[in-house]
Amino acid sequence: MSHLTPARIPIAALLAAAMLGACAPTPVSRPLLATPETGAFVVRMGTDTLAVERYTRTSNRLEGELVVRSPQTATRRYTADLRPDGSVERLAVELHSIGMTPTPPPYRFAIDFGTDSATVQQIRGPQGDSIQTWRVATPAAAIPMLRFSYALQEQALMHARASGMTSGTIVLLPVGSRQTDSATVRPLGGDSVALALFEGPARARIDARGRLLGFDASESTLKVTAERVASADVAALAADFARRDQQGQAIGQLSPRDSINATIGGAKVSVAYGRPSKRGRQIVGGVIPWDQVWRTGANVTTHLRTDRTLVVGGATLAPGAYSLFTLPSQSGWKLIINRQIGRSGTVYDPTQDMARVDMLRESTPAPVEQFTIRLEPQGNGGVLRMAWDDTQLSVPFTVR
Repeated sequence: MSHLTPARIPIAALLAAAMLGACAPTPVSRPLLATPETGAFVVRMGTDTLAVERYTRTSNRLEGELVVRSPQTATRRYTADLRPDGSVERLAVELHSIGMTPTPPPYRFAIDFGTDSATVQQIRGPQGDSIQTWRVATPAAAIPMLRFSYALQEQALMHARASGMTSGTIVLLPVGSRQTDSATVRPLGGDSVALALFEGPARARIDARGRLLGFDASESTLKVTAERVASADVAALAADFARRDQQGQAIGQLSPRDSINATIGGAKVSVAYGRPSKRGRQIVGGVIPWDQVWRTGANVTTHLRTDRTLVVGGATLAPGAYSLFTLPSQSGWKLIINRQIGRSGTVYDPTQDMARVDMLRESTPAPVEQFTIRLEPQGNGGVLRMAWDDTQLSVPFTVR
């Protein structure tokens, strides 16, 4: 039996004006809910389910629980006390890791939102053995953000609607953070809203009440989608996911860090990089868009280090460390060698480029599920190879 029930959204709701329409409504308090509203969301990356959430909303409270599968199965339960305008006055969260043996004790967060700041408490240990408290400046009515909770993100959109916002910035406070984040909201017409997040662009589908119907961040570094369903048995799913973890079937880190080390032509060469997986997605032209600089992996920039001078595709590199990016094009791929290191792969400064060299593109004998980089000896030097899905790229290098 499925633990998820598909949502049935009336067509009229899909055709209704979006929450952020061209004409701003007069700011009003949210109408009282005659009965509690329930719903659920499924979060996916490609064909893999990453999280499932179930929530109940009343006029003054939002309660929910979700199960998250990466890196191990964990549950998160939260209660948000709501003001009449839909903003959050207080949030309490309890987090349990259940996919590990032995099971670590839970930890909790409590956030109280004032007019210009929020007070955060982090409570660890079964008896509250360790408590840390800090304050975060919140220049506007902030909404808490809990990873993979789309009911809380929906609350932010509903609060914006109640406040009369047609477009602008929503202030977010990630649970456990010491600083705020933000999302810029812009109507696209119909039932769609564009969001500019720290991780990149996303799109939300909403109904006339501001309820979130779907969320697509596949073009951002998040690479996830969320879909509303009518209900979900989170407890049963959590037990099933934890059982898979204990059988060695945990999802683990979404893009684990890896490194390769080789001695080639007397040079010690290494590459450190993040390894995303295909997960049923289109890679080239999808996850890796054409004609856009790609970080060549995931998360932190991919780094090449050498203790000898290398000539890579005709570019001379002195001993040291470099970042590697790639530029895919229908007419050919380029390897970009950049001076900046130690940054997120989303931070690319073309003024720091050392060189752009051509890469040979070939088809792989069989699809490669996880992005892979190799260093292989060849002649008096070697070859840097990359492979993912059905695409293999290579560039030769020599040692001086």
